[in-house]
Amino acid sequence: MSLIYNGTEAYSELSPYLEQITYTDSVDESDMISLELSDRDLKWRNAWIPRKGDVLIPALTLEDWNYEGEKMTIQCGSFIVDDFGFSSSPAIGNINGVSSPVNTGFKETENTKTWEAATVQLIAGEIAGKYGLNLIYEAQEIAVAKIEQDKRTDSDFLKTLCEKYGLGLKVFYNRLVIWDYREYFGRTPVTEIKPEMCSKWSYRSSMQGTYTGARVSYKNPKTKKMVDVLVGTEERLYKTNQKADSEADARLIGEAAIRNANRRESTMQLTMPPQFLLMATLTVRLNGFGQMDGAYFIEKVTHQIGRKAYVMQVLLSRIPEGDSEKISAPTVTGTGKAYIVQKGDNLWDLSQKFYGTPSRCEEIYRANKDRIETEAREHGKSNSSNGYWIWPGTPLNIPL
Repeated sequence: MSLIYNGTEAYSELSPYLEQITYTDSVDESDMISLELSDRDLKWRNAWIPRKGDVLIPALTLEDWNYEGEKMTIQCGSFIVDDFGFSSSPAIGNINGVSSPVNTGFKETENTKTWEAATVQLIAGEIAGKYGLNLIYEAQEIAVAKIEQDKRTDSDFLKTLCEKYGLGLKVFYNRLVIWDYREYFGRTPVTEIKPEMCSKWSYRSSMQGTYTGARVSYKNPKTKKMVDVLVGTEERLYKTNQKADSEADARLIGEAAIRNANRRESTMQLTMPPQFLLMATLTVRLNGFGQMDGAYFIEKVTHQIGRKAYVMQVLLSRIPEGDSEKISAPTVTGTGKAYIVQKGDNLWDLSQKFYGTPSRCEEIYRANKDRIETEAREHGKSNSSNGYWIWPGTPLNIPL
């Protein structure tokens, strides 16, 4: 783990001082990192005291976890130091960081602007460019006839725009990532989770606050009259004040409103040993939980690491029935073996390493296709050339 002071690496290895780490990888909120540090030699409150603009670059590594010689590393991203404090006795320092552009204006500076004849991707690209972020846009092209940003921060404005159309938004490692929930819900689960893999689990489902339909209005350009569009059914109707540009736009907004409202109708909270395959925005399949079995979306993963224990808490939301019908079972048998791609790896060599033959490299690719292709796009390639291109830090599931 590294701590960067104003662009210069001040201390590259914090492990000797770490008492506890909490890393939260989340869909709806900025990723967070919290460090508890021993300050017995008083370095942190003096020469190493954090300053405005400092950046944390944490990475978590497991060695010999599943078998001797195994090494898995997950890159958590980069974090701006958000706040810190010190206490005694014993002498302890606490440093908290948030995933955000180094330019804090993204979340702090209010702006006013009007966009006309634009798209969500165009607007997001312009905002990302202001803060030196690379835009990763994984959604359909959505036209925006006119929209105003009236004295709002770019972060708040863009998040509201994305929510309007059922899109997710996240800042990660100097990238602004926007995705379509409907498309992500339909992705192949990265693994299967069974009760014996968890030390604790709890399930909750509620009908309150869930909806079967929504009404959205738009102005007919010919008659100049407002027209209501019903999306879904009227049994439990979600009323939204969102205004659309056309009937097609109204249906898109209505579908997004229902999906946003119902996304956490049924949730599962798991406590389990570390599984680096599990990251926010991926899908998993639960098996052996009775009526709770099915496809789930990973909403949040919290890593809690102390000197004597490492556990993960995973929050899952059940994927709506209409979306889960598209999902096939994982292409792995059993739960698979977790592996993080290292520098110099390729699927041919990984097949030789795990199976004793390179001929099963295609099997590894099929089991991880969605993730490998996403990484390829994030690295500026149109595709991975069937798994030829893979990058260090990518978590893979090796079929058993």
